[in-house]
Amino acid sequence: MALFRFKPEFSTDQRQQWIEIIRDLPQHIPGIVAMSIGEDIVHGPSSYDVALVADFATLKDLQTYSTHPKHQVVLDISGPVKEHLAVADFEW
Repeated sequence: MALFRFKPEFSTDQRQQWIEIIRDLPQHIPGIVAMSIGEDIVHGPSSYDVALVADFATLKDLQTYSTHPKHQVVLDISGPVKEHLAVADFEW
């Protein structure tokens, strides 16, 4: 699970393009069981801009995702405009 808060200069259009790249990742990275991403709709004082939930069958699959070149593209786009990131990796 990841929560993103972005700098104001990351426009709505840029954010949507970034989200579409993420939605396409399961087509390119093996081991992604499910992936959901969406923008915050409440916009409360504690809200983040975007939430991502990704499910993997194994910890190795998560590691494959984390180091995959297609995931690196996502990081290259969001890195410079990311204000804050909260992450939790857990098993259930």
